[in-house]
Amino acid sequence: MSKEQFTPDELEVAKYLPAAFGPPTPVLSTPITAKENLLRLYQGKTPMWAPFAFGESNMIMVDCDPENQARSPMAAPGTCDGWGVEWQFVPIAGGAMVKPGKPMVTDIDEWEEQVKSIPDPDTWDWEGCYERAKPNIDPDRCTLIAVGGCMFERFIALMDFENAAVALIDDEQKEAAHRLLRTITEIHKKFYRNAKKWFNPDIMNFNDDWGSQRAEFFSVETAREMLLPYVKELCEYVHSLGMYWDLHCCGFVENFVPLFIEAGYDSWGGQPLNDKWKLKQMYGDKMIFTSHISIAKDASEEEQDAVIRQFFDTIGADNRVYIDVGFEFPEGFKEKVYAASRRNYDRLKAEGKVIE
Repeated sequence: MSKEQFTPDELEVAKYLPAAFGPPTPVLSTPITAKENLLRLYQGKTPMWAPFAFGESNMIMVDCDPENQARSPMAAPGTCDGWGVEWQFVPIAGGAMVKPGKPMVTDIDEWEEQVKSIPDPDTWDWEGCYERAKPNIDPDRCTLIAVGGCMFERFIALMDFENAAVALIDDEQKEAAHRLLRTITEIHKKFYRNAKKWFNPDIMNFNDDWGSQRAEFFSVETAREMLLPYVKELCEYVHSLGMYWDLHCCGFVENFVPLFIEAGYDSWGGQPLNDKWKLKQMYGDKMIFTSHISIAKDASEEEQDAVIRQFFDTIGADNRVYIDVGFEFPEGFKEKVYAASRRNYDRLKAEGKVIE
């Protein structure tokens, strides 16, 4: 039996590693490292198993970024991000929000005068940040650095949602909006340059929500005119540094997927309310999708097997997909998914469908 063929002893836990969320992640006795496997996915090859979105990479939010400090659940009251915006952590939501009631920018035409400061990543303590993170960086996993509050989300943080949305569509405000977008873009370039120098990440993760549960926040035409040029520029810059670019964009944003592809994103971890199977059939040769496997924590063995079979009969049939099982699932379910994916690889290999 070749090394590539699945054997049950792969399900033995080799070690435990820290996870970005939740308890430590068990690392199985896989035939290749999680890093080698995930890079196969990004390189356009067939991974030996469909990688898991959580637990198989070193996910880092750099602690030298004032925004991460301000949005931390441990932030002291009054802590501000690099723009001078004060955030409050909301336990029930599991995240932070801008302190309500007093947006910093009340007139986007005067945003340069109204913002309290402009973040400068070149001045942050990157060396100290790396030293603090280093103990949790496993060389057998890809390193992914997450960047929060990017383009449109930065507009919201400065102006509140309604004014942020209007700034993108009001002809009289667009010039000032472009000035702000240009500033955000240059800040991000500094961030990526420093992240590359100190962490040498494989993947940069860009967080910018463009939709609600029901629809996009703005039209495709608005996104193309106002946001796409800057996002595309940043994508080209990330790629020039030798890193892949992953998008975190929540909400129902299916209509934006062609723009995501045009911008150059390598992968997108959208929410399950988007029809990922339909989108993969349409665009699967152009972008990597994350797909959620929904399973009740008390699901029977038969129910688990049926859900896994359905997944690998559809969106997971080629193993070229990120799998998100969430954080609540039956004991042993993740191992079941892994074994099914490995057997799926064996099938693809036998049928001559593995992309080397």
